[in-house]
Amino acid sequence: MPRLMSPPQIGTGRRDTIGLRTIVKYDPMAARPTTPVLVGKYVVARKPIADSVHTLYMIMDGRDVVRMQISYPSVADCEGAIRAAANARTETARALAKAKKSARKGWQARPMRVKEAA
Repeated sequence: MPRLMSPPQIGTGRRDTIGLRTIVKYDPMAARPTTPVLVGKYVVARKPIADSVHTLYMIMDGRDVVRMQISYPSVADCEGAIRAAANARTETARALAKAKKSARKGWQARPMRVKEAA
């Protein structure tokens, strides 16, 4: 059974790729985007670093910055950072509650010393 082959489309370039030898000039004065992006269901704020080609990506949990990194974060990075921040918040709340409880006892928390009469 012969295969039907379509003729090559000469002269029709693809529009969604760039050539191998394409040269792009970097303009340090050009404005870079600072709008937040969604990575999965997580909000990531971005901030261009001055005098550098890099961008600082800040993983947000509400209004709090959970983690900052230079590489573009993945969904797993965001999940791990938010989970670690939540664990740290619960541990801090537990330690604070324990400190308040022991401070409330005051002098009663320490055992009294009894001096022996010799």
